[in-house]
Amino acid sequence: MNETQNLEPLAPLAHSPDRAAQRLGISTRAVYSHIATGELRSCKVGKRRLIPDAEVQAFLARKMAEAA
Repeated sequence: MNETQNLEPLAPLAHSPDRAAQRLGISTRAVYSHIATGELRSCKVGKRRLIPDAEVQAFLARKMAEAA
């Protein structure tokens, strides 16, 4: 049996600002705004800006805590 047949697709470890915006349900402009204020951490890899998936989830958790 071929091993590639048993592999499940891997979830990305980090997202582009566009993809992070889609996951959060906000605009890309809002993502860049949150990055600029330090609310959403990101890093540059080459020319690409990446936002770790854990950071997207932590950002949402912080926003939920603020709303409570």
